[in-house]
Amino acid sequence: MEGQTREISGAGTRATRKLRSEGLMPVNIYGSNKPNKTVTVDSKSFFQALEDNHKLFQIDFDGSSETGLLKEVQYDTFGDTTIHADLARVSMDDTVETTMGIVTAGIPKGIAAGGTLDLAYRHIPVRGKLKELSTTLTLAVDHLGANEVIRAKDIEMPGGVELLLADGTPVVIVHGRRGG
Repeated sequence: MEGQTREISGAGTRATRKLRSEGLMPVNIYGSNKPNKTVTVDSKSFFQALEDNHKLFQIDFDGSSETGLLKEVQYDTFGDTTIHADLARVSMDDTVETTMGIVTAGIPKGIAAGGTLDLAYRHIPVRGKLKELSTTLTLAVDHLGANEVIRAKDIEMPGGVELLLADGTPVVIVHGRRGG
């Protein structure tokens, strides 16, 4: 993230409110045996990145750059504005546990018969090196008939990425027509 990003020190309630009134939010960056840093980022850009399922951020500030994995986000009372975030420092060779969003491709055969598509998991837990992870995983569902399931063991994961679900766990289900 670039723009008005800068390191801050000595934050308090009054200073934080002033930042937020300017459209900025504090982000804490910690870990890797380095001192913790608090920087500011544009809150609308950060929120948009979250909406796009981004979990890995590179923040450039004051001639420095930090790469961090999202650990926590704090929202306002109504949940529509980010007001604070924590990032853990990482490198692209680090192995991490995170989630990948599920995207379906195609229309299941069972839908034509009156069934419904059910995503038991919209995000699946995974472990792998950052450079091998992506934000989403696309699953073809067009072959699924009524009352058929894609289970964890059926999902082909990218090389070097491990799915952290038991083999029999249903991930995508096509329910048959009810009352028919």
